[in-house]
Order: sequence, then C-alpha cells, then structure tokens
Amino acid sequence: MEIKKVGQQDQLLQARKESLEAAEKMALRPLGKLWGMDVFTWYKPAVTELAATISTFPFPVFWLSNEAIIQEMALVDPETLRSVQWCAQFDNPQLSIPSDIIPEMSLVTGTESLEDALEFLKKNKKARHILLFTVQGNEWKTKMEIFENFVRLHQ
Repeated sequence: MEIKKVGQQDQLLQARKESLEAAEKMALRPLGKLWGMDVFTWYKPAVTELAATISTFPFPVFWLSNEAIIQEMALVDPETLRSVQWCAQFDNPQLSIPSDIIPEMSLVTGTESLEDALEFLKKNKKARHILLFTVQGNEWKTKMEIFENFVRLHQ
C-alpha cells in the first residue's frame, strides 16, 4: 500500500510541475532590455488579455507576431491594433489586416521569416519602446528560441 501512495504523490507532483511550466510559457514574460527597449514574450496569448496589456504599456509598442494572432486582434480589438507603433507579421509577407485598419497604423510589415523581421528591427530600433513578441502554432518553440537567442546576442 505504501508504494502505491508514493507513486501517486510522485504523479501528482509531476503533473503540478508540468502545469506550472505550461502556465509560465503562456504568460507575459519579461526578457530585459534590448537597445533601450523593454522586451517581452508571450506564447499563445488570449487576445483580450493581449489588447489590455498593450493598452497599459507606458511606451509605444513594437509588436512582432505571427499572422493568426494579428488577424484575431484585428477582429477583437482593432483600436488597440491601430495604436501599435510597428506591427510585424513574421510568417507571411502578404498582410492580412483589414484595409480600413492599415492606413491608421504607424508601420506595418510582413515578412516570410522571423529572421527577416529581426533584420528590419535592427534598422528601426528605438529606445523607450516596448518590444513584444507573441507566437502560437506548430513552430512556436523554434520561433521563441530564435527570438530569445537574438535578444541575448544583442543585449
């Protein structure tokens, strides 16, 4: 009986650990500073929470994201999307933002790869801004690693 009880405790502890790790990945995470910008990452954000967070940032926002999250933001909260200083869609060069939103945005780019978006960032960096990276989908881990490695390399 004692062995079964210990096994159940181990399983519960492991499940709790995995749950906490998953919750951490899905939360807004600070990465420090890059070229005077405060850097954050967020895996699979709920768009309503994302919009509220962007609205509360004290500096203009550079937002790098995949197409699906940007499309959802355009549907759920177009005003917040319009307020973003630079919106960079890094997985499709063809922008999918509705045509009535784009003219009101400061800067919008679409690239085929995250690496291309990061090259654009190097040329357009600005201190006293927020750099927000959001991602979801099948390749999210790879994209997150590329972004985090880029930030570490240039800090």
